[in-house]
Amino acid sequence: MTSRHFDFSFVQPLLDADARLTRRQVLQRGAMLGISIPAVAGLLAACGGDDDEEELEELGEPTPEELVQDETDDEPDDGPEPTAEIEDDDSEPEESDEPEEDDEPDEVVETDEPQLPDGEPERPQSDQLAYGFNIAWRGDEDGDQFNEWTRQALDTAGFNWIRFQTHWSEIQREPDWMDPLPLDRMIDGYEGTDIRILVSVVGVPDWARHPDDIQLLENWESFGDFMAFLADRYRGRVHAWEIWNEQNMAHEMHGTVRISDYAYLLSAGFQGVKDGDPDALVVFGGLTPTGVNDPAIAVNDVDYLQEFYTFEEGAYREFFDIMGAHLNATNNPPDTSYPDNPGPGEWSDHSSFYFLRGVDLRAVMDEFGDERPMWVTEFGWTTENQAEGYEYGADVTEEDQANYLVGSFDVAREQMPWITGMFVWNLNFTTITPPEDEKYPWSVLNADWSPRPAYTALQQMPKP
Repeated sequence: MTSRHFDFSFVQPLLDADARLTRRQVLQRGAMLGISIPAVAGLLAACGGDDDEEELEELGEPTPEELVQDETDDEPDDGPEPTAEIEDDDSEPEESDEPEEDDEPDEVVETDEPQLPDGEPERPQSDQLAYGFNIAWRGDEDGDQFNEWTRQALDTAGFNWIRFQTHWSEIQREPDWMDPLPLDRMIDGYEGTDIRILVSVVGVPDWARHPDDIQLLENWESFGDFMAFLADRYRGRVHAWEIWNEQNMAHEMHGTVRISDYAYLLSAGFQGVKDGDPDALVVFGGLTPTGVNDPAIAVNDVDYLQEFYTFEEGAYREFFDIMGAHLNATNNPPDTSYPDNPGPGEWSDHSSFYFLRGVDLRAVMDEFGDERPMWVTEFGWTTENQAEGYEYGADVTEEDQANYLVGSFDVAREQMPWITGMFVWNLNFTTITPPEDEKYPWSVLNADWSPRPAYTALQQMPKP
C-alpha cells in the first residue's frame, strides 16, 4: 500500500541526473547497476513521506499543506497566536524567526453539497480488533464542516478508529513555543463520540536536529518533553501515539537510516507519553516493505526490525505497546504471497508486494519471544493512478479494491490473528486533493463524498 507520491530524487544516486523516470525504467536501471529488481521495486512500492515537502522544509519555507492538514503530513497553519508554552519561559520568538508564509496553499477540492454515504452499517461486535481509517483532516478555523463530514462518513462506515499525522515541527517551531491550536480543533471535534484516535507524530524541527548530522537529534529529551506535552494535553482523548512513520526510509529520517536514531527516539517518546498519559498506547512506527539495504535510501523492513531487536542487546525492545506495520500489496490479492502462492502480473516476485508481508515481520518478533500485538497502520489498494510509480493501479478495478479490502480483514483473522488493529489507507483524500495526486485513487470515497464500492463493501462487512 503506497501512501504518498514517490519523488525519485532521493534515489538519484542510482539514476542518471535530472531524468525523472517511470517505475519500469527505474527497475531496468537498477538491474543494469546490479541492484536486485525486486529490491528496488519493493522500495518504490513502499509508502513514504513527501520529498518535495522535505525540500521546502530545508529551505525554511512553509509547505502548501500548512493550511490543510492531511496524511502527507503537514500540520495546518492559519497563523494563530500560540495557545500554550513550555514552563519557565514566557517568551515568543522574534517575528523574523517565524516561518514565512509566501507560498499560496494548494486549492482545496471540496463540494458545498456532499453526497455523504447513508445506510446502517455493520458495527464492531467486540474490542478484539480496531477498525480504522487513515483520514485527511483540517485544523484551520474554517475546517469544522470538513471534519464533521469526515466524522459522519466514519460513523456510517461502522469504523471506530481514525489515524492521522501531525508534525512536531509545526507545533513546536521554537524550543519554548507551542502552537497546538490546529490539533486542538481536530481532537475537540471527536469529543463525546465513540471514535478513538491514533496520532502518528513525525517531522523534526530544525532547532532540534543535531548540527553535525551525526545523529538525528541534538538532545533526545526534547522529543520526550514534546510527547509528554501532547499526551498530557490530550489525556484520555488521544488513545494511541505512533512514534514516527516509516523510519526505515532515509527521507523520513533526514537523509540517513540509523537504528540508533529510532531506538533513542522511541525510548524518549515512550517515556514522554507515559509521563503525560499512562493509559495511552505507544505504537512502534510502521515500517515500509522494501528490498533495498542502503542507509542513504532505505533499509529492508524485516532486516531493520531484526537489527532493532538486537541493538544494544535488546535494550530498547520495551519501549512500545504495539508493533506497527505497513503492508503493501500493489495489485496482488490479500491471500497471495511470494514464493508459495504468487499473485498475477509483474509486481509479484518479492514478498514486499503482498499483504501477507506481516507474516515475515511476525517471524522476527517470534524469534525474540515478543508476543505483543501488531497493528497494520496503513494498507490498501489503489485503482488506476495518474502518478508516476503507481502504474500497477491500472490492474485494480473498483470492484477489486472492494474485494481486496474486505478480504484482507478475513486473511488477517485467519492467518495473522496477532493483528489487533487495521487502518485502511485511505478514507477521504479525494475530497481534498486533485485527481493527479497519488493519494486520490486509494480513497474509498469519491470527491463529492459519495461512496465508492470499497466503502460500501467495508460498511456492510461483518465486524466480529
